[in-house]
Amino acid sequence: MSRQCAGDRLVLVAVPESVGRARAFTAATLRSWGAVGVLDDALLVSSELVTNAIRGADLVAVQLRLAERSLYVEVWDGAPGVPEVAHADAEDEAGRGLRLVAALATRWGVCRPRAGGKVVWAELTLPDAPEPPPGAVAPLGPEAGAELLADVALMERVLGALRGW
Repeated sequence: MSRQCAGDRLVLVAVPESVGRARAFTAATLRSWGAVGVLDDALLVSSELVTNAIRGADLVAVQLRLAERSLYVEVWDGAPGVPEVAHADAEDEAGRGLRLVAALATRWGVCRPRAGGKVVWAELTLPDAPEPPPGAVAPLGPEAGAELLADVALMERVLGALRGW
């Protein structure tokens, strides 16, 4: 039996309104999974990652995955740059997003999938999740999840081109 419990994804046009749509998607998905104990942190993490992704991209894809004791929030975009933790002074209005992600996440990182673009991911620990049984099959890690998400985004780009977007 696979330990990949649940997963869902959403592909969005990279516009500022997509941040709100990603938040709504995250809230609805986690509520449907009964994972409300991590909801507030996941909303903030998805907001920050999508906000970064919409800069310089045409499409953004968000993927949520529950795996054993973790929630993975993964955001794909086709832009070439890699996000970096910035130093923000007290009067700066921006530059704190990845610091917030790093503070809330168990770990986070960036993957470069074969299909192109990048996936920035964050792992959040699920409160009150049971320990996995001894010998359990490991769930998909961030790299494998990034490959799945990039493949979906690539298919959306192909479909968009075929439709004449």
